[in-house]
Amino acid sequence: MIGLLRVELTRLRWRRAVLALLALGVVAPALVFAATVVSTEAKPFDEVVEQYGKEVLTQVEDCVAHPRRYGVDQGGSDGVQRACERVISGYYGEAELDLRAERESNSGPAAIALLTLVLLLVGTTFAGHDWNTGSISNQLLFEPRRHRVWLAKLLAVGLVATLLSTLVLLAHWTGLYAVSSLRNLDQPDLAVAAAYKQVVLGVMVVCAAGLLGFGLTMLLRSTVATLGVLFATGFGGVILVAAGVASAERVMPWGNFVAWVVGGYDYYVYDDCFSADCVPVRHIERSDSAVYFAVILAVVLVGSLASFRRRDLP
Repeated sequence: MIGLLRVELTRLRWRRAVLALLALGVVAPALVFAATVVSTEAKPFDEVVEQYGKEVLTQVEDCVAHPRRYGVDQGGSDGVQRACERVISGYYGEAELDLRAERESNSGPAAIALLTLVLLLVGTTFAGHDWNTGSISNQLLFEPRRHRVWLAKLLAVGLVATLLSTLVLLAHWTGLYAVSSLRNLDQPDLAVAAAYKQVVLGVMVVCAAGLLGFGLTMLLRSTVATLGVLFATGFGGVILVAAGVASAERVMPWGNFVAWVVGGYDYYVYDDCFSADCVPVRHIERSDSAVYFAVILAVVLVGSLASFRRRDLP
């Protein structure tokens, strides 16, 4: 099995399209990192006041008087005044680097989403080439046990996805932590630990995306068909939600993706509210998204392996 895995890793490395996608998986998150560093280089507070007027000072005074309204920790190490200045500056697009904000809604999920799309394409490109060229038949001449060939290909995609996503996400968060330290910024408690936890969660979802792309393409035997199914699923979900079927958002990929990497996702269902005290917010837990993705991946991979073992080859 080790020999088969080495062969598949070599074949994957020889795919020019795969190499281009892997390069994109490094460059795109690097651009996200660079944009984050540049955009969070906050101006001195005096310059913010000079640019936006005395209204900024009024808001800071209100924040100091009522810090909880602005989410300011009164026991923060940098003092309420300084914390309020940071918060209000952020209202005007001059926010300093905040690792918690980056993890919850900014560069952290963005980097993982980019890697997820890239490895999804890597998986389908790698498998699709074998079917498009007909080389899968030649491969089975050397190893007729189909399940071993299928498993070796699956492991090759999984290893590449795990290695790439681990290196990129670790570099992303280590870089942001280094920038924060160089700028002498106080970060929320456990912000760094939570960021590295997101690395683990990100690696898992990126690896699952690569396996999904591979398994679906091995099932459909066509890269174009796989991309068509994925596009139809995403586009159809957007249409359903835009058409007012808000409950459909519960089973859409994007909400479950955010729930997994961040810890939860809220969406609104107003159709179920018929009273003034009704709360239209619905919440997706990380555990819900774990079941969602696990079921999809299991169904696709089991169907893919069963099809590969039983169906005739071209």
